[in-house]
Amino acid sequence: MEIKYKVWDSISEVMSPFARISNISVELFNDLEHYTLLLFTGFEDRKGHEIYDGDIIADWVETDEGLIQSKNQVFWNQPTGSWHLDHSPEQDKSYSTELWLELNDYDYEIVGNIYEI
Repeated sequence: MEIKYKVWDSISEVMSPFARISNISVELFNDLEHYTLLLFTGFEDRKGHEIYDGDIIADWVETDEGLIQSKNQVFWNQPTGSWHLDHSPEQDKSYSTELWLELNDYDYEIVGNIYEI
């Protein structure tokens, strides 16, 4: 898997898509507090778009109230060493499942990210 990042600039509030960053550049970005690096997960959504850390992916769920769109954050789960999808109501990572499993079972698509939604 190619190591790729998106870069969030909190001052200009702009996401730099699909940045390929060397180790030297990563260290420079980490020194600047207003840049956040978002790592590529190695997975794609149902439309073939690359999924990154912090992306919000959604699918449609049938509930008692009718069809609603679920919106869940993608994040790295350190204890399991894998990418997860946050299913907790507050999106506080208190309840999640592994991303690869969710992508096999449901038709998720990227609808935003934690910085721009």
